[in-house]
Amino acid sequence: MIPNRSPWIAQLKRTRPIVPLSQDSHADIAIVGGGIAGIVSAFFILHYTNHSVVLLEADKIAHGATGHNAGQLTSYFERPLADIAREFGVSMAIDGQKSVESAWGLIEHIITTAHLRTPLYTFTGAAGFSDSAHVFAHLHDNLIRKQGGLLPEHMYISAEWLANQTIPEQYTGLYSALPHSHILEKLEAKHSGYIAVMESKKGCMNSALFSEELAGYLVATFPDRFHLYEGSPVKNVRLHESSATVTTARARVHARRVVLCTNGFEKFSLINEYGRAIDTSFHASVAGRIGYMSGYVDSTQQKPTAVSYFPSNHADSHDPTGESYFYLTRRPHEHSDAGPATLTCTGGPEKVLPNGAEYSRHDFYDEDIQESIADFMDLHYKPHTKKADTVFQWHGLMGYTPDGIRRVGVEPRNPVLLYNLGCNGVGILPSVYGGKRIAQILRGEVLPPSIFDPRDILDE
Repeated sequence: MIPNRSPWIAQLKRTRPIVPLSQDSHADIAIVGGGIAGIVSAFFILHYTNHSVVLLEADKIAHGATGHNAGQLTSYFERPLADIAREFGVSMAIDGQKSVESAWGLIEHIITTAHLRTPLYTFTGAAGFSDSAHVFAHLHDNLIRKQGGLLPEHMYISAEWLANQTIPEQYTGLYSALPHSHILEKLEAKHSGYIAVMESKKGCMNSALFSEELAGYLVATFPDRFHLYEGSPVKNVRLHESSATVTTARARVHARRVVLCTNGFEKFSLINEYGRAIDTSFHASVAGRIGYMSGYVDSTQQKPTAVSYFPSNHADSHDPTGESYFYLTRRPHEHSDAGPATLTCTGGPEKVLPNGAEYSRHDFYDEDIQESIADFMDLHYKPHTKKADTVFQWHGLMGYTPDGIRRVGVEPRNPVLLYNLGCNGVGILPSVYGGKRIAQILRGEVLPPSIFDPRDILDE
């Protein structure tokens, strides 16, 4: 049996004691969830407003999904941009894309302001495609970017493949031809099935270390306005007309507003005393998926990168989407005791968490999935050798909203409640942007309609 061991949690050097909520408290804003979304939301609220903040975390800061993710930063949605444009219009879709991309600068701003030491690596990453459906889908996304005034991403297509294909004129200028061997070089792939590669800005960061450092900064910098309580699982959130009560096992927090910064798959109840019920309309619609990852350390020094692989005809029974989509992140392993080293992490296989089921990060890692990831690496990733020793195997719970877009904003059935949640598989940058947007709302700014706005599903 393989224990759930994350490299991000392994790097934490906590010195703060766990302080649970032990007596009733009052605050302007109560934040539920101490992952990156909750901590960054607190950062912007404290800097943008004069509000006092209480943050409640069931376990320890960043020990949930934030400490059990792939460590990869990417600005795409796990849904075609063209599909989002069809639903919301090109203008709103592009505004949403710009918002997520703005989080690159927000992370740098936070690191500078809080004097954080967590390394942030940014670089040009890649996504490799093996069939025409993926190629044309991403060409169409590039077309939407161009129509909305964003620079198209760099798409390179195998010249050998193009020789036997007809590309619609609307995509002219949105791709370049390269020899097939160059496509494989960009992907560091040894499997010959890849016919195209898309390059875009990507990055990697230990979001658990980032969140832990930022929590320490907030505690030290705002002692009168920020109070952090770990080991304080919420039992229920009761919404009133103009306030809320958040109840834990030991005490309550009385607040003017509540911000849920969770994965959307919580174990507590939402009780709306001023309007229609929220539990049945919202929580039942958020699906949980368990993502599985593995990582190994070697003594070679390789440049950081992030690559997504969409292999053709590679069925994986563990992936509920059926896409068999794998991703790889490579970065320096700063905490190696043996000197300079590289940490390479791979993931992709997921399992659906059925409604009503409980997830525990203490569950053992699925050995079948470990073999699936290892087999993929052996067949597709050129630098990988079977001699590489897997050091980390871990899993984490991700919340998927029905439309695949993060929910950031006010609950339509009671504005006392706000959300910054919904990982949808790519949670770091949207979480950071969401924290700023939440602070803008709480500051009283009137923001234009957004693809991130929570919607009442009964009104659709």
